Amino acid sequence: MRTPAWAVSPSRIGRLRRWTRCDRTTGEPRARRETGVARGRLPPRLLRMSNRAVADVEGLSPERLVAQARACPALATARTLAEWVGTGREVTARGVLRPAAAVEACDLLGIEVPSRRLRSALDVHELMMVWSAAAAAGFIEVTGGRVAVGPGLGQWLEGTPENVLAVWASCAAQSLGLAGEAEPEDLEYLVVLATLYERGGAASSAELSAAIDELAGGPPFCECPDCTARGEAPGAVVGLLSDLDPDEAGAEDAVWALGEFGIAQARDEGAELTPLGHWFTDLLFRVNAPAADADAAELVAALSGLPDMVTELMGRSWLSARPPAAAVRELLAAGAAASGQERLTALALARGRGPEAAPAWREWAARDGFGAHARVWLAEQDGTEPAEADEAWVTVDTLTVLLDSLPADVPANLLPAILRAGAGAELAEVLPLLEGCGHPDAPRLAGMLSGDPGSGPVPAPIPLPVPAPREGGSGAAYQIKVQLRGVTKPPVWRRLQVPADIRLDRLHEVIQAAMGWENYHMHVFSHGSGEYGLPDRELGHRDERKVALSQLLTLAGDRIGYTYDFGDGWEHDIVLEEVLPPGTEVADPCCTAGKGACPPEDCGGVWGYEELKATLADPDAEDHEDMLEWLGLDSGDDFDPKDFSLAEVNRRLRR
Repeated sequence: MRTPAWAVSPSRIGRLRRWTRCDRTTGEPRARRETGVARGRLPPRLLRMSNRAVADVEGLSPERLVAQARACPALATARTLAEWVGTGREVTARGVLRPAAAVEACDLLGIEVPSRRLRSALDVHELMMVWSAAAAAGFIEVTGGRVAVGPGLGQWLEGTPENVLAVWASCAAQSLGLAGEAEPEDLEYLVVLATLYERGGAASSAELSAAIDELAGGPPFCECPDCTARGEAPGAVVGLLSDLDPDEAGAEDAVWALGEFGIAQARDEGAELTPLGHWFTDLLFRVNAPAADADAAELVAALSGLPDMVTELMGRSWLSARPPAAAVRELLAAGAAASGQERLTALALARGRGPEAAPAWREWAARDGFGAHARVWLAEQDGTEPAEADEAWVTVDTLTVLLDSLPADVPANLLPAILRAGAGAELAEVLPLLEGCGHPDAPRLAGMLSGDPGSGPVPAPIPLPVPAPREGGSGAAYQIKVQLRGVTKPPVWRRLQVPADIRLDRLHEVIQAAMGWENYHMHVFSHGSGEYGLPDRELGHRDERKVALSQLLTLAGDRIGYTYDFGDGWEHDIVLEEVLPPGTEVADPCCTAGKGACPPEDCGGVWGYEELKATLADPDAEDHEDMLEWLGLDSGDDFDPKDFSLAEVNRRLRR
């Protein structure tokens, strides 16, 4: 693809434009990819099963499809669980098997349990995966404190081929996140399926990995031949984004998950669809695609939020039913009337129609406002510079969509920080262009970039670089206090002595042992320079293994945050109380004081813990017996929130 003129534009706004879209992404804004906005959620009901015949795919007999569906590991195990449930078994207040029954089910299914005295079925993830699949298939139903066989099992065993495949497809789609809202990892299943479908049912590992990398946005900085974005970005932004390592096992894990449902199977250096997988992908990408005669607005609404390759794939029937210029006329009209992600989807589809659509772009180029998109597109085709006012209008239009659609877990200041870095020293010249372009959102965007408090949220500074290690840090020792935030009566805290140069991954283990957590869940350390945990592209965590505590805490009173279990959200304050005198030896971490018992894992966070304590203290409470059984207690008196043993904490630390 020819590099558009503006991608290497010497104009004052050219550098900022590079951060809104790079030619390699076929219309995908780079800033959208840098902040993870590209990894959004699937539209509701992507998969519909109504009136679907089972023999629509040539050469696939219903009997063969049904046999493969019934043989897939996920539903075969779910069936075994449902048949064991039989006429009914009691469940806890959380709607899962009671601990003794959960152990029995694990023995039946060959699942290893961490302890014969299990606190909750929720602690056995493999069992809960089978439980979730059985529920999604309708094999089990929970009502009135009991679980019993659901109507789906009868359809599975004795129903028509349509019944069996409807049960199977519903379970697979829900389990893989394809039948409603999807988490980012679910989109990997979607692009792997789309890649296999596009290549006739087979693809190499390299092709599958490339599709996942494109979903994740590719390299963190542009590699266009003349683009200097990598060199121009400040070190803090480079450090922030360079730590977001892609998951190298993404394609392998996705194929394994699809294999559990009999959809795909690994082969030498790649994967291929099974006959059942051919049927499923045809159902997903052809049968469920928008109709060729749909209105453009309906098309855009149906495909908004999907990865680019899936949008193009599912829009193929609609696009091929009309000449390129006619398609672009409808798409631009829909984009001009739409807002948010739907506008970006309409523009991306329109930009992919090629030079034959030029007449439609020229028609729109005569219009004010949204016509700037058309004038910029025409300049790209001619190899000329777009007008600065048009560049500014398109930039504002794109960036305001991105700012308004940032996921909740993306810091609000991240995109403005990246944009300020992209514009560099020219930001002072760019801001008047943005403000004067006539776009209604221009003042708000310019205010965010400049930090004007009257124009919206004030972006925080770019995250600081990681401080250098303290001089002489080796051998120095710290006294720190770790306190659980929000828990009172009694508070829960531990005073610890640790080496100053302890790595954060080791400190995590120390906190787990000292507080009494069981390390079942994810965690993150929070500091002004960023967030540190297991390096994760989606969550934005930098590598905790590369940072010592002395790089974050240097003076008495300095503090950092530590969050454990992103579901329950246990937040801790870590305060440096004292830099211990020279000569103080702390070879191994130890606890010198503390207060309060650690809350039970998975009890629902601070609010759930307060409710749990009240339930245990009231023998007449509805869930009293369930909570006793969950905790393995004989009486509510056996639970003491004040329980703290210094000797026990240090025993755990030594272990």
